[in-house]
Amino acid sequence: MQIKLNGEAIDIAPDTTLLDLLEQYKIETKSIVVAINLESIKKEQWSSYILKENDTIECLTFLGGG
Repeated sequence: MQIKLNGEAIDIAPDTTLLDLLEQYKIETKSIVVAINLESIKKEQWSSYILKENDTIECLTFLGGG
């Protein structure tokens, strides 16, 4: 099954959850927002959100500064 992760096409196994994907690609989950097909997904849903063919996932990191 193919999806896009931050603009890059990748293959994943069927029934992969969003949290599985983030862990597999070692994406730091502490201070990110994840959007799938331009819709923000709440952190509480990551472990149950099953990815679908052609989903587009964008991981956005918050940066602080002053």
